[in-house]
Amino acid sequence: MYTTYLFDFDYTLADSSRGIVMCFRHVLERNGYADVTDDAIRRTIGKTLEESFSILTGETDPARLADFKQQYRREADVHMTPNTRLFPETLRVLRTLKERGARVGIISTKYRFRIHDTMDQYLPADFLDIVVGGEDVTRAKPDPEGLLLAIHRLGVKKKHVLYIGDSTVDAETARAAGVDFAGVTHGVTTADELRRYPHRFILPALDELLLPRPVGVGQALLLLLLLWIGWEEMFPLNDDSTFIFPVLFLVYLLKVADTRRFLPLAVLRRLRQQCRPLLARRRAFRIRQLRGKAPAPLSNAPCICRNCGHAYRGNFCPRCGQTRAVGRFRLKHAPGNILRSLFRVDGKFGHTLIALLYRPGHLMRGFMQGRRAAYSMPLQTLFLLVAFYLLAVQLVIPQIQQQRQEAAAAAPDSAKTADLRRTIDEMLHERAEQPDSLSKASYDLGILILQRRLAELQPASAPAPATARSQEMNNLVDILNGSRLADRLESAVGRVPFLSRVWNLLKRWGHGNRTLKILLAMPFLAVGTYWSFQNRRRLKRRPEQVRFNLMEHFFIQAYVYAQAFLVAILLLPFGLSAQLDDTISLPWWLIFLLFWWDLRQLYLCTWWDSFKRTLMVYAYVGLLALAVGAASVALFASAELLV
Repeated sequence: MYTTYLFDFDYTLADSSRGIVMCFRHVLERNGYADVTDDAIRRTIGKTLEESFSILTGETDPARLADFKQQYRREADVHMTPNTRLFPETLRVLRTLKERGARVGIISTKYRFRIHDTMDQYLPADFLDIVVGGEDVTRAKPDPEGLLLAIHRLGVKKKHVLYIGDSTVDAETARAAGVDFAGVTHGVTTADELRRYPHRFILPALDELLLPRPVGVGQALLLLLLLWIGWEEMFPLNDDSTFIFPVLFLVYLLKVADTRRFLPLAVLRRLRQQCRPLLARRRAFRIRQLRGKAPAPLSNAPCICRNCGHAYRGNFCPRCGQTRAVGRFRLKHAPGNILRSLFRVDGKFGHTLIALLYRPGHLMRGFMQGRRAAYSMPLQTLFLLVAFYLLAVQLVIPQIQQQRQEAAAAAPDSAKTADLRRTIDEMLHERAEQPDSLSKASYDLGILILQRRLAELQPASAPAPATARSQEMNNLVDILNGSRLADRLESAVGRVPFLSRVWNLLKRWGHGNRTLKILLAMPFLAVGTYWSFQNRRRLKRRPEQVRFNLMEHFFIQAYVYAQAFLVAILLLPFGLSAQLDDTISLPWWLIFLLFWWDLRQLYLCTWWDSFKRTLMVYAYVGLLALAVGAASVALFASAELLV
């Protein structure tokens, strides 16, 4: 129905109240109006600066109000853009509307260049079809001049235009212009206040504008078919359970849920009305995820530095840098001092751990873009968490490895040997049915490997006589295992005393070194993530995509590994960790979920897009590992020829 969507900016697309209140506060206090509350300032958002200052101060002199306006502009040049944040659903709504072929614009009393300062950080320069700011009109809202100017420039009919705003001023503007209005309750204006004006929708969040279509008949039938096949596959009568079709069902269900709605619109709105408190808390949590830890408010109270005796105003002494929050030591300070003494852990480390639990991707993106004051460095965080994990394994549950060793020692060898014999018999039967010699040779190789394992379990048994064929297969197995090549390479290195000492040192250091394994894996994951999310085709299609270089991706992977070890530490008491000998002691599916979640937040993409890209990351890492493995085999072969 609508082909053009025009938005207000403040409290509709973005929350700039922090910057607005800060600028008003500085101007008002400078001119002796310190008793004005922050709520009173927020109630004026959407009006012109002259009207806002007149309401807050009672001044009516145009010269005095113009002076207030100039002071505000100087403050806004410093504080406005850094303190403006888009609402969590803003970018998704704008992109989805553009993908559907609609035109998108912004009509606001804010200056146009300030709107671009915020939007150009996330969207390409030509994404918005029109932006009308306060400098483009002679009469501000609720006068419809700006809205009518946008309609005229876009060349659209009023019946195809929907204006979205958060205040009664926006509602009056839409009514005066003769266009439909949708109210959004992001701001200080309540839904009841907006309902007093003509409107098409009253929205608790912008994403309700998208109004996804209901699930189609074909999609519903395909979901039912996958569910039925998956159920039959999970619970077979005479075979082991598999999970191929259940996974396909879940993936397709996720894709459908991302683009379609399962419930009728009336039922959905009813549910949202009943769950409004929960939705409000969810929206507040998402905003908290995006913003992270806010810096401490700037204190203007006078203070004498306890370190150098300098008198100053602010949070830190400008002479020596010591904080003003210096007090006496008490018992509650003891744990923090112990940690800082042992591991050089400060408050940044704690903030980083908390952020890794609920906003990991936003932390990584903000850290790479320069917001680093409140968080510790990636490699420092990783190394400390590896140390804490090893400490937790030894102190929290020291019986895990002992129980595992006892269970392995108590396991009857007869069961293992019976399984191996049964597998060897099956492979011998299948080998006899192979028509070509190449297939039989591959079966011979597999049988020989299993026979070796069987011989290890039964060292007292007499070995089978080695035929020429079996000796040839033994040589092939040795080559594939790299044992002969490694032995010859090691013997060649051992001829040089210095290289021999270095080689032995590296072997001792690398054996069981979890940190070394992580450092070796991080470049592969960094390259895989870079190729998956920032390939040329993707950046050409989505030029607004957040971009990082390879080194930044390396440090991002350090944060991802740190998050995985933090989760492993939290899950250790519940016995949910995987093998303790693994690089990351977590199940593979949990590691995949962490990557999926982190990359979604890092690149601000949808769940479905992040899922596909994460699979591509793993595919790229596998290809890189195969390439490195092939190069290593070629290197060993060359070394063997040289020796």
